[in-house]
Amino acid sequence: MPKFEHIEDTTTGKRRGVNAKGEKRKRRRATEKYKTAHASRERMRVEAFNRAFNKLRRLLPTLPPDKKLSKIEILRLAICYINYLNHVLELKIIVY
Repeated sequence: MPKFEHIEDTTTGKRRGVNAKGEKRKRRRATEKYKTAHASRERMRVEAFNRAFNKLRRLLPTLPPDKKLSKIEILRLAICYINYLNHVLELKIIVY
């Protein structure tokens, strides 16, 4: 098996794999089976990600309660809500 190293292509700035003789490494093309499996795994990952955001969204207080929020809005609201709850806990500790 020839040893490969990476060199930078001066025309594109991208790194290219070449063997000891300076020959370009051949790229493997993904099979249809691999592409389908990859797409399926990615779809499951995105669905799990969206379920997690929906679960987090249901835990956050908003007015109106069914207001549609973007993912970044959900994260920002979660941060604010956690900080608020932390503040409430700190006040209870001081009072008692």
